[in-house]
Amino acid sequence: MVDFTPRAGRLAPLLAPALGLGLLALLWPGVATYDTVVQYAQAVSGQVDDWHPPILVRLWQGLRALGLDGTGPLLALQFGLFWSGLGLFALGLREAGRPRLAAATALVGLVPPLLGWMFAVLKDGQLIGAAVMATGLVARYRLACRPLPRWVGLIVALLLGYALLLRANAVFGMVPLALGLACWGGLRHPLARLALLAAATLAALAAAGPINHRVLGADRSLVEGTLPLFDMAGIAHRAGLPSLPQLPPAAWRAAEARGCYTPFFWDSFGDARRCGAIGTRLIFDRDEEAPSIFADWLGLVVRHPLAYAAHRLGHLNATLRIAWPADERLATAPARSQPSPARIGTPARAAAAVIAHIATIAARTPLGAPWLWLVAALGLLWMLAATPAQPARSLGLTLAWSAVLQTASFAVVSIASDLRYHLWLITATALAALCAAACRDVPPRRRRAALATLAAAAALSVTLRGV
Repeated sequence: MVDFTPRAGRLAPLLAPALGLGLLALLWPGVATYDTVVQYAQAVSGQVDDWHPPILVRLWQGLRALGLDGTGPLLALQFGLFWSGLGLFALGLREAGRPRLAAATALVGLVPPLLGWMFAVLKDGQLIGAAVMATGLVARYRLACRPLPRWVGLIVALLLGYALLLRANAVFGMVPLALGLACWGGLRHPLARLALLAAATLAALAAAGPINHRVLGADRSLVEGTLPLFDMAGIAHRAGLPSLPQLPPAAWRAAEARGCYTPFFWDSFGDARRCGAIGTRLIFDRDEEAPSIFADWLGLVVRHPLAYAAHRLGHLNATLRIAWPADERLATAPARSQPSPARIGTPARAAAAVIAHIATIAARTPLGAPWLWLVAALGLLWMLAATPAQPARSLGLTLAWSAVLQTASFAVVSIASDLRYHLWLITATALAALCAAACRDVPPRRRRAALATLAAAAALSVTLRGV
C-alpha cells in the first residue's frame, strides 16, 4: 500500500491559501456594509474623522491613488493576510512534525461565524487578517525551533501596529499578543510581565490619539463620548433616576417611554429617528460651563455602583450571547452591499448568500455564543499551564491570553453586541487549540476536564438561548 502521508504533509501549508484564493474569486469584490460606505466616502472626500479608523481611510486613499478603487483591493488584502497567515501557521506545524494538524489549520478559516464576516470589507476583517498574518509569521519559525529573522520581526511589528489602530479596544488583545510573540522581552516572572503589559497597554492607548489626529490627520468626532453615554443611560435606567446629568427630566422620561435603553447596544442614542437628540445633547451640544461627560459618568458610577454593575453585566450577557435569544440581530454580515452613490461592493453573490445563510444557522448554535469560545480559551490556558515548556505551548498560551484579555475588556469598554467584535476570540482560540494539540505531554486529566467543561457549557448554552 502506498503511503501518501509524506506528500500530504508537504502540501498541507498550501491548503489554506488555495481555499482563500478560491473564496476570494467567489466573493469578489466583497460586501460593503454601512461602515464601509461611510469610510469610502471619507476616502473620496478627504474629510476624515476618528469615528471609524483613520488608518483604513488613508490606506484606501493610497489604493485609489494606484488605480485600485472599490472594495475589491481591501477584500484581497484581508483575505491575503488571513489565509496566507494560516498557511504560514500550517508550515510551522508541518516542520514541527505535525502534518495532520497543519492540514487542519485551514479549517480555522471555515468556522462559520468567522467566515461569515470575513467577506465583509470592514475594519474587523482587516484586524483579523493582520493579526493572523503576524501570528503565522512567528509560528512558521518558532514552531520549527528556528530563530526569527529581524526583517520578519519588523513586518510583525507593522502588522500589529496596523491592527492596533483599527479598533479602539484592539489594544487589549493585540498588546498581549505582541508581547507574547516577542517572548516578553526575556521577562519570566508573572509580576514583571504584568507590569510590562500594563505599561505597554497604557502607552498604546496614549499613542493612538496623536497618531490618529496628528499623523493621519483625522478630525475629532467625539466618538469617545459614546461609552459614558451608554453607561449613564444604563445606570439611570437600572437605578430609576429621574434623568441624566445635563438632560431635562422630561427628555429622559420620554426616552424611557420609548424604550431607548437596551443592554444590547448604545445605538438608539445615535439614531435621529429614535433617541438621537439625547446623544446630541450630551455629547455634541454640551454647555461650555458644564462638566465633561466623563466627569458626569464617573459621578454616576461612584454614586450608583450596583446599577452600573447591573448595566455592565446585562451588556456582557448580550455581547457574549449567554442567556440571549439565539436569533438576535447583528450575528452575521449582510449578503449584499449597502446601497451607496458610488455603488461599491457587490449587490448580490450566490456564494455570499450561501455563506451568510450557513453563518446565520451556525450563529444560533453554540458556535455563535462567544462565551463558549471564552470557556474554551480558559480551558486551554489551564491545560497549557501544566504542560512542559515547548514552542507550541508558548504560542498557545500567547494566543489564549490574547483572546481572554480582549474579551475581558468588554466587561468595561464595550458599547455594542455585534458578533464581529468577537472574531479575534474565535480565531485566537482555534489557533491556540491547534497549538495545544501539537504539544507533548499535555496532562490527560486536565485535557479531559477541559473538554468535559466545554461540553457542559455547550449544553447549557443550548438551554439558555432556547428560553
